Amino acid sequence: MIQMNLNRKATLAFFALMLVAIGVPLAAAQGNSVEYQYSAGIVSLTTDDIAIKVTGNNQAPHFHWWDPNTPAVDYHVMFVKMFEANDTNTDGVFESDTDQVIGAPFALPTTDWNFSDFVTVEDEGTTTEVHFNFTTTAEYDPRPEGTGTDYGMLPSKPAFNVSIEVRVHMNLTNSGEMKFDLIVDGWDWTYEDSILVLQFTVTESAHGQLQGEDEPNGFQRDGTKFQFDAGYFEYEETAFAANNSLEVKASYGEGIGMEAGESIYLAFENFGDETLEYDPILGIESSTGFVLDNTTLALIGGAVVVLLLVIVVVKRR
Repeated sequence: MIQMNLNRKATLAFFALMLVAIGVPLAAAQGNSVEYQYSAGIVSLTTDDIAIKVTGNNQAPHFHWWDPNTPAVDYHVMFVKMFEANDTNTDGVFESDTDQVIGAPFALPTTDWNFSDFVTVEDEGTTTEVHFNFTTTAEYDPRPEGTGTDYGMLPSKPAFNVSIEVRVHMNLTNSGEMKFDLIVDGWDWTYEDSILVLQFTVTESAHGQLQGEDEPNGFQRDGTKFQFDAGYFEYEETAFAANNSLEVKASYGEGIGMEAGESIYLAFENFGDETLEYDPILGIESSTGFVLDNTTLALIGGAVVVLLLVIVVVKRR
């Protein structure tokens, strides 16, 4: 009987220790805060699962991120150009070998991006959300002189102003990714049946390099997600203009220009004189395994307490 009681105690203690061992790392995987700062035109954001820099000055909007737990490779996405294009086969997808760019592409400005300051949300002294904007208004001339480039289908209209806002959102609920809204206002369409294309470049670099010049390793498309090593660019299939939904189609390939790396093209159907609102996602694939919410962790903790009480009762017997 004594041996049986000892075995029972040992078994209960073993299960209690197992639950504690499971609960501790899962609790840590929740992330404890969003760290943030702004300096010299660069925003830095950090959680337990991702580290990000967002640059709005001295280059087009540049998203630079890495896994802080294994900081060997940095990923870079730059929003470099917008352009109108004809949709040759009316499938809504920009295909560089068949669809023609209308006028010169609008190369995004490298200066005069205004930072909005941070808006944060806290829970008992912990920063759980961080939001900020970069905004610019720039003149776009679809018929630049002296380029020597035959773009074809050149519009016969003057230059016009385009406003672009990049709204960045970081939330501990999804501590391994960052969502950024793109707001485009003032686009003056040349043709009613053309599409507007946003071009992003994807590169990678050794950790700590400010620019990415290498092809992203393992670049592939999986549904609405472009993946490269542990990094990813995920796009939504719907955008909005004046509360009306717009279909978004993606393609990828070589850049329209001399850009390094892979280019991702997001094509939007004509949205008239309205303001375009769109929100893709950048992130790091989680390497922490299962993550439990606070309620589940509380239940585990309660179970541990109950088992320890059972051990005490059995010992007294």
